[in-house]
Amino acid sequence: MTDIYTVSMIFSIAIFTLTTHITPGPTNIILLSSVLNFGYKRSLPFMIGNIISYPIMMIFTGLGFGLFLIQNPMLMSILKILGVAYLCWMAYKIAKDTSSYEDNTNTHIKPLNFWQALIYPWINPKAWIVYTSMISLFITSAKNSTSQIYIIVLFIFISMLITVYAWAFGGILLRKFLNNQKFIRRVNLSMSMLLVLSILPIVFE
Repeated sequence: MTDIYTVSMIFSIAIFTLTTHITPGPTNIILLSSVLNFGYKRSLPFMIGNIISYPIMMIFTGLGFGLFLIQNPMLMSILKILGVAYLCWMAYKIAKDTSSYEDNTNTHIKPLNFWQALIYPWINPKAWIVYTSMISLFITSAKNSTSQIYIIVLFIFISMLITVYAWAFGGILLRKFLNNQKFIRRVNLSMSMLLVLSILPIVFE
């Protein structure tokens, strides 16, 4: 790996990928809400979907699809509308949920599934922009570009593992302190508002 990247560049990639994925954003807020409402086991398909989806998306970005979107503003606008609409729908679902955190047998409201997690990053314009920026920053050699892309993908996979389980662990901890129905409702509304706020940079960028 050090033959393709210097140690300092590898360190930069590691820091960049971790900070861009673990900081609060729509995916992490949705994950936290899912663990709070449905528990770790029922949220696991959503977690696995996220861990898989982002590295695959990076491969497609590295192959040029992300740059193609950036160069076509109309497609980016359509993608933005779809992404914002989907996130608003998710915010509504979170706000509407009033199920008890201690009752994992509720079947009338289902947790987010693997396929929803797999699809969401692809309609997130911010993700395309960030990943395209990573290509411009960290692909430093035409000769080694393919190897460099897969190294970046590896760091994204590791970052997603850390991110998903960090936020899931936060949800598990919070569940231990939540047993009041009114408080549950307030937390869900707060999560919904945070999700809407996280959409604003996408809308106004």
